Amino acid sequence: MTNLRTALCFFTRLPLGQPDQVTSFAGVVAWFPAVGLVIGILIGLVVWATALALPPIVCGALGCLAWIAITGGLHMDGVADCGDGMLVEAPREKRLVIMKDSRLGTFGALALFSVVLLKFATLSTLADTVQPTAYSCANLAGICAMAAILGRCSTFLAMRLPSARPGGMGSTTVAGVNSRHAFWAGASALAICAINGLAGVAALVVALGVAAIFLSAAKKRLGGVTGDVYGCLIELTECAVLTVACI
Repeated sequence: MTNLRTALCFFTRLPLGQPDQVTSFAGVVAWFPAVGLVIGILIGLVVWATALALPPIVCGALGCLAWIAITGGLHMDGVADCGDGMLVEAPREKRLVIMKDSRLGTFGALALFSVVLLKFATLSTLADTVQPTAYSCANLAGICAMAAILGRCSTFLAMRLPSARPGGMGSTTVAGVNSRHAFWAGASALAICAINGLAGVAALVVALGVAAIFLSAAKKRLGGVTGDVYGCLIELTECAVLTVACI
């Protein structure tokens, strides 16, 4: 449970105090699905509660703000950096240099805007289906939890690729993660999808497809994965799952 608290401290902005000192992130990363569950349930509750009194478009905006507030916008930085680095026409080494630049470029801004816009649109659509019932609350919380869990479980697929920047934050964070951690991540993903029925199956298929396409592009353009790639992958997978849930 210490690792769970540490994971929540590192990957959310929940008021849990200072994170414990860790020598290896392997045990912390293993709690990614649980972190996603907490984030998703909280977002679902925010959207459901506000939808009982406010227009869907306002609920979508509040849901996006809550998502950013709870996570601290942690993975949004990866979206912006990947947008700047992966969308520009440049040699592989130049792309990696661009991604380390703290300045926000045009492609990064467009990528960031697109992700926020898609989350806003999907959460607004889901808010429009809300009913003042416990089932409606649980259903919305389940959808948001599925998006957040699959987003974080998708990083275990990325861990199979080489690091584009050895010694960087991405390779340091996942060092020591083993097949047991990956198994529990996969089991968590299957469990949350099973709970959501056919919509869960569709979300899983789409999430895997989006992850495969994005990781293939990262390997081709960057030579592997970085911490920014992990963050961007989480955001893209979340958007994909939320989009499927709106169908």
